Amino acid sequence: MTFLPGDVVRSAAGHDRGDLFLVCRAEGDFLWLADGKRRKIETPKKKRRKHVVSTGVWTHPAIDCLRNGEPVLDSEIRRALAALQNRFSETKEV
Repeated sequence: MTFLPGDVVRSAAGHDRGDLFLVCRAEGDFLWLADGKRRKIETPKKKRRKHVVSTGVWTHPAIDCLRNGEPVLDSEIRRALAALQNRFSETKEV
């Protein structure tokens, strides 16, 4: 699967299993992920592609900025992931 900057993924393996992340960068078999809390945009987590699952296509202003290569604050990433977590949990219950 192809991941691009700004994609929202869920960790499928490791101590952070189940957590949502934004893809900051993708190179080869690795993705650099940030959640704005434990993993900041300046020091993203390096994770193999096979250890994450796509959550689908989501839109949020912070995600759009990341996709366009514009600077994004960690607080904006946290807000975007919190909003998406709420939407994601609502769609899973139905």
